[in-house]
Amino acid sequence: MRFLTSLGLLFLFTVLVVSSCSKDEEILIAPTIDTTNGPTIPEPEEVVNASFSGLVIDKFDQAVENALVSFGTDTRLTDENGYFSFANVNIDTRGSLVSVEKEGYFQGSKFVGSKLDKQNFTSIKLIEKVQTGAFQANAGGVVATNDGATIEFAANAIKLENGGLYSGTVNVYATWLDPTADDLTQRMPGDLRAINAADEQQQLTTYGMIGVELEGMGGEPLNIAEGQTATISLPVPSGLAASAPATIPLWHFDELTGYWIEEGEARLEGGAYVGTVSHFSFWNCDVPSDFVFIEGTIVDRDGNPLQNVVVQITQLTNGMSGYDITDEDGAFGGPIPANQELILTVLDNCGVAIFTESIGPFSEDVILLTFSASLTDELVMVSGTLLDCENNPVTNGYAKIDLGGSYVTLPADAEGMISGIVNICDANTIEVTGFDLDNPTQSQVENVNVADSTALDFGTIFVCEDLNEFLIFKIGDVEALDTDPRASYGIGTVNGVPNFYLTIRGTNTETGVLPFLFLQILDANAPGTYAPYDMFVIYPDDETSMNISLACDDDLPCEGAMTIEITTFSDVGGFIIGSFSGTLEPEVEGIGTAQPVVGTFKIIREQ
Repeated sequence: MRFLTSLGLLFLFTVLVVSSCSKDEEILIAPTIDTTNGPTIPEPEEVVNASFSGLVIDKFDQAVENALVSFGTDTRLTDENGYFSFANVNIDTRGSLVSVEKEGYFQGSKFVGSKLDKQNFTSIKLIEKVQTGAFQANAGGVVATNDGATIEFAANAIKLENGGLYSGTVNVYATWLDPTADDLTQRMPGDLRAINAADEQQQLTTYGMIGVELEGMGGEPLNIAEGQTATISLPVPSGLAASAPATIPLWHFDELTGYWIEEGEARLEGGAYVGTVSHFSFWNCDVPSDFVFIEGTIVDRDGNPLQNVVVQITQLTNGMSGYDITDEDGAFGGPIPANQELILTVLDNCGVAIFTESIGPFSEDVILLTFSASLTDELVMVSGTLLDCENNPVTNGYAKIDLGGSYVTLPADAEGMISGIVNICDANTIEVTGFDLDNPTQSQVENVNVADSTALDFGTIFVCEDLNEFLIFKIGDVEALDTDPRASYGIGTVNGVPNFYLTIRGTNTETGVLPFLFLQILDANAPGTYAPYDMFVIYPDDETSMNISLACDDDLPCEGAMTIEITTFSDVGGFIIGSFSGTLEPEVEGIGTAQPVVGTFKIIREQ
């Protein structure tokens, strides 16, 4: 539980997670932190083998691509969706540190915990590093942020990284973090776990923080010289003025451990906390408190675990709150202030509150009873399988489900399976795309109608965008991928009348024979919606071959039974791209049943 911010809706790019742990993979272990000369960092409560994934986004909630995500000694680069994942790692059940670096941003970090063989999720919002001012090192100066925070520098008080004094222009990059902001938990470093001056572990309630980085004229890193200080002034939001103490401890963020370390204090002067600091990273004005660790589980009315819902816990006394996100078992947990009356609220991925309950006060660690949350009518169970171009499971990948205003990601497990419960947020159609992080490649975008759906099986998603041509089709439960389909296009005669026609035929590349599909469209010479003139499929069923085809007159397009959407129709040498869906009937009455048929194609136009 990241316990810090004022009550408000937490806007998240929502990520659903499933187990993607492989016992055969090398176990990654976070390094031991050497704190011999510093505060004592608590030993891990319990270390387990688990997995986690997440998103890195900017202040506009847009994906940050190619950000470097570090966990222990292992690193990942985020993809085009800002997505990253770590499988089969040793992780503290109460949180291990994950750090993110990207040029032009302050470093971001979060603690992520998990349970044995489970998968968790985190979302990290990077803060853009924007220059807020400059001064001459030999003269000193005052720099202000747009939000009213200030930093006052003394003359001749800036050093180079090697320790020598710096005498040129100092460029200042500063950002004040509003303690009442809805997205503070995503933007701030760490999660306000702290070590006080008595070397005791504490949990903090923030009244504001500031991040500062100094650079020289050539971009070289600078800091405050030994024996010197700078004065910071952080405004206190009006909503917190009544509870703001006259003096408050100052804490700096330790990027190596993820803990806030007590160092000095600030005074409340004219609606702002003013204090002196001896170096820069992030500084924080916080009230420390004792804490207990809370655990619980959220299920639906039928007892099914609700994964990836936000559990928000709020103090009644001051409106401060924190949150956690449930794992695949619906479990959540985290530190909360001891001896406080609290409100527990559950929010789904659309930000809709689906459960509220009064809890506490607690004087010791507690495992809560299982809570049964009400669900909206828009909750849909989704599933599918990711395969690569060779029909192998995509084990290091995910499916992105675009809901229009936000998106959900479903990591693949060791068999390439994806599954999860998604609130479709008023959407009638969604876009589904598969991603393979090892290659990397992505699938074609599939538009899926979700109106009145309670369960959706996406079937096989071939993550095969690098293929020059393909025909992917599914007949009932039988699926096929043809990486070398055939298409012909030209002018033919139907009942003595010349017509343009497009004929597509393909087989299953894996078997070389079945299933076999034949599709012919008349007057197909541009993007648009068409009905087929002729279509049939031969496919294996219980060790026999079944023929299914259109049940309509041969001399007319078969309206209603099958719909073809052509999205791209290029000149010769370019591509014909589209999809089809509908139902085919048995060719022999009484043998077999009608079957749904869906497919997509990307084929070079040769004539």
